[in-house]
Amino acid sequence: MTFQEKNLQFDFDKNHWTYLLKFDGARDYKNASANLQNTKGVDISGILNKNSLVLMEVKDYRGHRIKNKPKFTDGQEALWLTTAHKFKDTISVIVGAARNSTHEKETFQSYLEFLKNEGRELVFILWLEQDTPLAKKNRKVKSDRQEYVLQQKLKRSLKWLTTKVKIIDKSTNLFSKSLSVTYI
Repeated sequence: MTFQEKNLQFDFDKNHWTYLLKFDGARDYKNASANLQNTKGVDISGILNKNSLVLMEVKDYRGHRIKNKPKFTDGQEALWLTTAHKFKDTISVIVGAARNSTHEKETFQSYLEFLKNEGRELVFILWLEQDTPLAKKNRKVKSDRQEYVLQQKLKRSLKWLTTKVKIIDKSTNLFSKSLSVTYI
């Protein structure tokens, strides 16, 4: 299954991924956000290898380094904060849709099973494309530590839900055997 998000194309291997959704395009999400102002959702959701519920927020900041610099601070528009809220709201939408969906109830009920079962993984991914790929960054250089600090803030804010919080990009794709990403 293929999804386009920002200037990226995500090709998921259907042998590994099930119940894939363009989450913020799903009717149940749209209904929730229409009924409760400021409800946000992740871009993509799915179950990987029948073992992990993966919720993915995609940001493509290539070519916009200066414009996006404030998002790496602690202001109201801080990337870690807006992303954490999206993950939190996504969980709420999953619970509501698992109970009341008339469109993709089976998908949302499958997601809810992962949330209820401690033996299953809940994984939050911030897919963050920038001008310099993450794999080429030197974590010892202060200017390159922003992703490390961002990840620590995300982990701290979401630890009540899961410890599996990752920031990745095309160069550090954790799912490379089952997900290919191309720039478009």
